[in-house]
This record gives sequence, structure tokens and C-alpha cells, in this order.
Amino acid sequence: MTAPSEHHDADAKRNPLIPVGLTVLAIMVIPLGIYSFGPEGPIKKNHVVFSTGQHRAYFVDETSYEEYRGYCILQARDQLLVVESDEERTDGTYLARTLGTRKQEFPACPPQSHVILYEHQITLRPDTWGGLQDALGRLFLSE
Repeated sequence: MTAPSEHHDADAKRNPLIPVGLTVLAIMVIPLGIYSFGPEGPIKKNHVVFSTGQHRAYFVDETSYEEYRGYCILQARDQLLVVESDEERTDGTYLARTLGTRKQEFPACPPQSHVILYEHQITLRPDTWGGLQDALGRLFLSE
């Protein structure tokens, strides 16, 4: 006959929550890692791109937004739609339209504005780890 402590140990070993939890965690983390370390292709027309950090972006039509003095500030991970690639433009810049995905405050770029950007200011992949850090910061600071 088995002792009560042996019976309890056998039940604890059969608990499937830990392996299931680890499996779910792996399913969520592995694609993020592969995506963030994978190679990046060339930026073409109609690609959605992300700002690589806080950058100054100049408007195509400076008179449309007089309060901005001809430029606005892109924040990290702001989404933009490429209207003209560097291959189509003679100066090697990109023409992009901002997508209003965040709450905009002055001097951030207004939604749907057309701005001129350089290659070092944009990327095809968002900063996954920075976005995860921001999300966790908002979660824990919202107490």
C-alpha cells in the first residue's frame, strides 16, 4: 500500500499546467525572436515602415502645417506608409505618409501628413524589444 505522501507526489508530477504554460510561452517568444533578428529587405513603395527613433521629419508641403515650422517629430515605432521609394526620388530620400496609430501631440507629426525621410530614419520591422518594454512599463506603471 502507498503512503499518503507518495500519492500526493504522484499527483504533483501529473499536473500539466507547467508544461502547457512553457509551451505557450515558447510559441509566443520564438516567433518574436526570429522576426526581430531576421534579415531586412529593401524598402519599396506601399510598404509600411516604422521610425527607428525620435527624428525630425520635414513636410513635403511646408505651408500646410504653419504651426510646425516645416517639420515635425517622429517618435520611435511610428508607422508610416512609403509613397515614393528612394529609387523613384533623385535625392535618395523617401516620401512617406504618417499613419495615425498613436495619440498625437505637438510637435509629433500629424496623421496623414506627407514627410520626407532618410533611410536611417525608417525600418521595415518595428523595434520588438522596445515595444515589449514600453507595453510592460505601461502595464506596471498604470497602478
